[in-house]
Amino acid sequence: MLLGKKKLLSSTFIIGTYLLSLAIPGIAQDALPSIPSRLTLADAENLLLQRNLAVIAARYQVEASRAARLIASYKPNPVLTVGAEQFPIYSPLHDMPRFFKTNSDAGAQPTYTLRFDKIVERGGKREFRTEQADFQVKTSEAQMLDAIRTQVFQLRQAFNNAILARQNAVLAETTQQQYEQTEKLTQIKLENGDLPALELYRVRAGKLQFQQAVLQAQAAYDQAARDILNLLGARAEQVTSGPIAQNTSLGSDPQAGGSPGSLRNAVLEVVGTFDTRPLLQSDSELRDIALAERPDVIAARNAFQGANRGLLLAQSLRRRDLDISYEYQRVGSDHSAGIVFQFPLFMYNNQQAAIAQADAQRRAAEAQLRQVEFQALTDVEKAYRAYESARRVMDLYNSENLAQVEKLRTISNISFKEGAASLFEVLDAQRTYNQSMVAYNQAKSDYQLSLWQLEQATARQLRLGTNTAQR
Repeated sequence: MLLGKKKLLSSTFIIGTYLLSLAIPGIAQDALPSIPSRLTLADAENLLLQRNLAVIAARYQVEASRAARLIASYKPNPVLTVGAEQFPIYSPLHDMPRFFKTNSDAGAQPTYTLRFDKIVERGGKREFRTEQADFQVKTSEAQMLDAIRTQVFQLRQAFNNAILARQNAVLAETTQQQYEQTEKLTQIKLENGDLPALELYRVRAGKLQFQQAVLQAQAAYDQAARDILNLLGARAEQVTSGPIAQNTSLGSDPQAGGSPGSLRNAVLEVVGTFDTRPLLQSDSELRDIALAERPDVIAARNAFQGANRGLLLAQSLRRRDLDISYEYQRVGSDHSAGIVFQFPLFMYNNQQAAIAQADAQRRAAEAQLRQVEFQALTDVEKAYRAYESARRVMDLYNSENLAQVEKLRTISNISFKEGAASLFEVLDAQRTYNQSMVAYNQAKSDYQLSLWQLEQATARQLRLGTNTAQR
C-alpha cells in the first residue's frame, strides 16, 4: 500500500473510529481539521472520515433513521377534549344569562364536557413498526459504512495516481539530466571533430520527449492532488502552507522520498510508495468474506428484513384498533360520566391493498438482496482476476531483468564516451531504459490498485506476505 510515516488504517479500524464519531455532535464547517501540505494516506483517511461530504450526508441519514425509530416506537397520543356549549344568552321568559343552573322550562341547558380519548393498538402494530424501524436504522448504518468504503477507495485511487505521477516525474527528470550530459558530451565530440553536426541535432530533437514526460507527470500529479482535496471536502487555499520536500537523490533511486523539482509548486506533497507484497488469501475465502461483511450486502439484508416486518405490519392492520373515550359532563346543575368505544368498519378499505403493496415491496427487497450478493461476488472475482494479471506483470520486472536494462544504458554511455558506441546506440538504450521504468511504475501502480480493489470488494483489509525482491 501507499505507506507514509504512519501505518495505514485497516478497514475495521476506520469503521470503528467513525462509529465512535457518531456519538459526537456534528462538526461545524469552520471547525473541521485543516489539510497539511505533506499528506500520507493514513492522515488522508482520517481526514476523510471527518470532512468528506458524502460521508457526512450518510451520517446525518443515520441520525434521521434513529429519530424515525423513536417515532415508530411511540404509542398513539391520547386526546383531551374540553367543551362548553348551549349557553342561553336571550329568552323573553327567563332570566339571562345562565351558565350553571338548570331550567326545566328552557330548551337550552349549559353543558360542559371533559373527554379523554385513547387509541389501543391491536395486532402488535407498534412492535412490528418498531422492528421495521430498527432494521431501517441498521440499513442506514450499513449504507454509511458503504459510503466510507466507496470514498476511501476513491481516495486511494487518487493517491495511487499521485504516486505514479510523482515517480514518473522523478524518472523523467533523472533521464533528462542524464540526457543533458549526453548532449554536452556530443557537443564536445562535435567540437573535436569526432561527430558530424547531424548528431547534435539528433540529441536535441530526442530531448523533447523527456521534457514532455515531465510536463505530463506534473499535470497528472496536479489532477490527482485536486481529486484528493475534493474527497476531503477542501479547496487548495485551505491547505496549510509548508515547503515541499525536494528529492535530493534523483539519480540514485527513482523511488526515493520527496518530490522532484517539477512538483515544487504542487498544492500537496503526497507521501507514500507502492506495496508489492503477495496476497495470502484465496478467491473462495475472499468471496465468503464479501458476502459476510460488505456493507452494501448487509444493508440489503437489513432492508429485506425490514420489508418482512413491513408485511407483518400491513397484515396487522386487519386487527381493528379500539378508541376508548372517558367522558365527564355537567349539564346545567347535573353531573354525569360515561365511556365510549369506537372501532372502524372495513366497508370500503379492508387493508388488502396495503398488504399487497407490502408484499410487493418485500419481494423487491429480496430481489435487490440477491442482486447485491451477485454484485459482491462479481466484484471479488473481477478484482481477483485483475490481481492475478497484475501479479504476473509484476513478476516480469524482477531485479535481474531491471538490472539488465540499466546495465545496457550504463554500458552504452561508457562506450559512447570511449568512442566504442554510436550516438544512436546510446539514445536507443536510453529510450529502452525509460520505457522499461515507466512500464515498471505502471505495473506497480496496477498491482497496488488491484489490492485495493480486493479490499473494496471484500470490505476487509487483506492478509499479505513479505515483500518480494523488487527494485
